[in-house]
Amino acid sequence: MENKPKTLVLLDGNALIHRAYHALPPLTTKTGETVHAVYGFTMTLLSVLEKFRPEYIAASFDLHGPTFRDELYAEYKATRTAAPDDLYAQIPRVKEMTTAFNIPIYELPGYEADDCVGTIAKQAGAQGVDVIIVTGDNDALQLVDDHVKVFSIRKGLKDLVLYDRAAVEAKYGFGPELVPDYKGLAGDTSDNIPGVKGIGEKGATGLLQEFGTLENIYAHLGDIKEALRKKLESDREIAFLSKRLGTIDIAAPVELRLEDCVTHDFDREKVETLLKEFEFFSLIKKIPTSGNQPVAESGAKAGMKKVANKKLKSAEDIAAWLETNTGKGIAIALSETADSLFGNGIEMVELATAVDAQVSLEWNPAAREALREFLEHPQRPKILFDAKRAMHLLSKEGVTLRSVARDVSLINYLIAAGGRNEMPELLLREFGSETTETGAASLYALNALLGERIKEISAAQTAGKTLLSVYADIELPLIPILFRMEERGIRLNTEIFKTMSDEMTTELATLEHRIYDLSGRTFNINSPKQLAEVLFTDLAIPTTNIKKNKTGISTASTELEKLRAEYPIVAEIEQYRELFKLKTTYLDALPKLVDAHSRVHTTYHQTIAATGRLSSTEPNLQNIPARQAWSERIRGAFEAEPGNLFVGADYSQIELRIAAHLSADTNLTEAFVRGEDIHRKTAAVVFGVEPEAVTGDMRRQAKVFNFGILYGMGAFGLAQAADIDQKSAGKFIEAYFERFSGVAQYLEVSKTFAREHGYVETELGRRRSVPEIQSHNVQVARSGERMAVNMPVQGLAADIMKLAMIAADQMAETKYPGTARMLLQVHDEIIFEVQADIAEAFARDLKQSMEGVYALKVPLIAETAIGKNWGEI
Repeated sequence: MENKPKTLVLLDGNALIHRAYHALPPLTTKTGETVHAVYGFTMTLLSVLEKFRPEYIAASFDLHGPTFRDELYAEYKATRTAAPDDLYAQIPRVKEMTTAFNIPIYELPGYEADDCVGTIAKQAGAQGVDVIIVTGDNDALQLVDDHVKVFSIRKGLKDLVLYDRAAVEAKYGFGPELVPDYKGLAGDTSDNIPGVKGIGEKGATGLLQEFGTLENIYAHLGDIKEALRKKLESDREIAFLSKRLGTIDIAAPVELRLEDCVTHDFDREKVETLLKEFEFFSLIKKIPTSGNQPVAESGAKAGMKKVANKKLKSAEDIAAWLETNTGKGIAIALSETADSLFGNGIEMVELATAVDAQVSLEWNPAAREALREFLEHPQRPKILFDAKRAMHLLSKEGVTLRSVARDVSLINYLIAAGGRNEMPELLLREFGSETTETGAASLYALNALLGERIKEISAAQTAGKTLLSVYADIELPLIPILFRMEERGIRLNTEIFKTMSDEMTTELATLEHRIYDLSGRTFNINSPKQLAEVLFTDLAIPTTNIKKNKTGISTASTELEKLRAEYPIVAEIEQYRELFKLKTTYLDALPKLVDAHSRVHTTYHQTIAATGRLSSTEPNLQNIPARQAWSERIRGAFEAEPGNLFVGADYSQIELRIAAHLSADTNLTEAFVRGEDIHRKTAAVVFGVEPEAVTGDMRRQAKVFNFGILYGMGAFGLAQAADIDQKSAGKFIEAYFERFSGVAQYLEVSKTFAREHGYVETELGRRRSVPEIQSHNVQVARSGERMAVNMPVQGLAADIMKLAMIAADQMAETKYPGTARMLLQVHDEIIFEVQADIAEAFARDLKQSMEGVYALKVPLIAETAIGKNWGEI
């Protein structure tokens, strides 16, 4: 029998770091270190070890400095936006993790990581070793051959494809060896490889399918149509240069030493220590005992009893167990297929009614039908961790999950808002073992423990306004509402985005030329380093009052704004940056996320923001711009289906109204009761003029004061925010507090309460710990003070918004069944899609529902609007 070849996994380090950084939400340790790119890289590494179980593994990273490609073409990668500082800071930490696993790192001055990977891959293949390149960069597809495959991480960290020769041919219509030729013709905008103007992807594919290599295309120019031939003749040198730039060097001066790449040759304790330092507790149990063996199964160890796990094999067994446990709360743990990186189907179901015993069953059609009645039963209580996730998994199987009695992730979030909220970390925290089984029995135990804790906290709170009531009356009822919103999605007209993107490309090119004319040279506008060199060296703009960062003089927008009035180039740069961000973040990115029905589906998070606000990711629809020049058109691309309209309801100045309510300040309260323009009133106070004499600029500054003071800003912060000197800001604050003395008193009472108790809470009982306020570090303590004054206001606004969502959903389901559906929650606004003929009546009912959901000392006002698209409301 022929022996199966051994496998070498090659990690394209920089590509994986960038992919992880942009795919995951920011993650920080208790010390404040940003580590989400490290987490994503480590998760990918462990998942790859589990999936492929390679005998050998190595990694490659880019070194700082120019490469031979920069020498060939000065504009190579020149259009790339400079990576954020917190990404660069994580690269050494990723290397530290790589070294902890004793994975050799290959780096070469003058070469990219791709070149090291390509050279090593070919050397390994020559030795009869199969290679899997793990990357987020499609450049590596040219390396695919009989021995080499590419494991490509595409969208986020979940869309993965293993490319062999057939898969590459299916993607491009030609083989891997022609990928560099394709770049020679079509170029590559991500690396600023020009290609032949006017050829494009479709034209390049057709030429390569007909003629093969770039060389053969140019050898047969006479056989090509005149229009295309002229383009090729005009850019002959560019075509071959582009091919060279896009070709991975497989003869770089680096030598593979397989004996250094043995997978299992690492110190487990060292890896474990580093994972704990990064607070990646959930990854500890995934550390392999050996690189070519499966990841060690987690068992119940210290802190919990050994769990008896009975396997149910038939529908009859399942039915009998469920019958026996009728009336009990049942903990449910769904195991997803393989790892969440590699899919999101259900593999196993575990059920428990005790801390030391559980049953498990493989998920299949028979098991699904045997469980259906229980899962869909409206009176059988269920205990889960992240119930919304379970709803999505089960919905894909045609099952509707009902009667979620406990969501342990929500309970933990309310107890420890702002902290880590993953089950492995909670088990480690509560039971002291990183290897504790994360199944149904452990979930049952965690539920019992945290359930008692939230009851204890609530017992010490005001009756009816407790953490437990926030959970039961706000967070728990919101789960199915958010699930339905996510499942529905919102329709996006991608043609509008395409048109806007093309327009913006033209406008960016115009801005580029203006900036180059003003600077006297071409450079990468998106590179902070090059921009600083142009502004402060070439143009000799003074750097007085301009902050410095790790790489030199800062070119952040806040700093450039100081130069805007005197130097015309700054306004052009700021406009360029704004358009570039809009184009890359929205116009080019969102169309890639639409489903078969042209709808975009965001994910809402209840357990991230410490104030209780909902957050949105993949994509973040809460960040769709609202007040920029292109904003209305961008929002206008989000359209109602034919025959429908959008109805939006937006709370007016809800946080300021809550501030008036909580502070009981007479002047602020009366202003809202009388329906006065609160920003105009504030401007009249701080500037010492009559309300009718307030100018537009005064009102804008007063708006900054109103929100800034509410968020705990001092004179320094307000001076920067309002673009005034610090002395004037101090005087304005004095005038503000003299007029609104109740607000001043409220702020001090909030800070004092936080210092004495270590936490603050909303009027409804939502709580947040504020240990920072007791810090000896002045800056940290001031940060704690800002949290102390801000959280009760923002938190109550979040509570009211969630109550409004629940009330509005109930109103829609009761009065407008099947004709009105909640789509989005953005800041202080709720958006429904409704049948056109009920829009006006629904808008009136929505306004009434939202305004009546909570009683403040001042009117709670919701302003409604109706439109065919988001831009119209």
